[in-house]
Amino acid sequence: MTILSNLLALSLVALAQAVPNVTPVLAQGGCSVYPSYDASTGIAGPWIIQVDQCTNTTSSQPCSINGYGDNVQVRRLADDTGIHEGYITIASVNDQAKTPIRCNDATGTNNSILEALTPTGVSGYAWNQINITNIPFSAPLMWGLPADASIPIEPYYHYVDGKRQPGLFLGSHNVTTWGIKYYEPDAASTVDGEPYWFIRLLGPGSADPTTGEALEEGEYETFIRVYGS
Repeated sequence: MTILSNLLALSLVALAQAVPNVTPVLAQGGCSVYPSYDASTGIAGPWIIQVDQCTNTTSSQPCSINGYGDNVQVRRLADDTGIHEGYITIASVNDQAKTPIRCNDATGTNNSILEALTPTGVSGYAWNQINITNIPFSAPLMWGLPADASIPIEPYYHYVDGKRQPGLFLGSHNVTTWGIKYYEPDAASTVDGEPYWFIRLLGPGSADPTTGEALEEGEYETFIRVYGS
């Protein structure tokens, strides 16, 4: 019985080591594929993004943060006099204030971009484009990146056995699986003084360059879903 129980436990852990196997398909139509699209302005939203189908990769227990929404952490460099860049992260407590996100077709660039309402100083906020960094083993979702250091974020539908699944998911280059890891607050970067969950896209080259491991210690896998989709 003990051997059987151990085998069952190991099987459950193995099953918990990956998010569901889906086929991502790029959603065509610009901002119109997102919730709350206004054709007169070319803007969809605002809404938030959420953890969806998160998988605890360290045990058979379910991930405790499914449905949690996004917030921000700022990145301050030496001699910075304001806030110029930062990260879109996931709140550690789901009743914390969330960061609004929208899709904007009206930028004059012929491209749909995602923007987040991010802090600019003590009390100021502005809409800033969010992208993924072009560093494969890091690839967080950020604002304030220069164009040559960023990759556009894209909307995807998920298909299983040829059937479209509910929801619209964020990703890039046909990848929609993200790593998500808990961090304690950092006085230099945390806006609200609370812990947070850091997300990074798990695309090609995302393994740890030193260890070769696909995930960092304590890192889970998840999809990032647009709320209301």
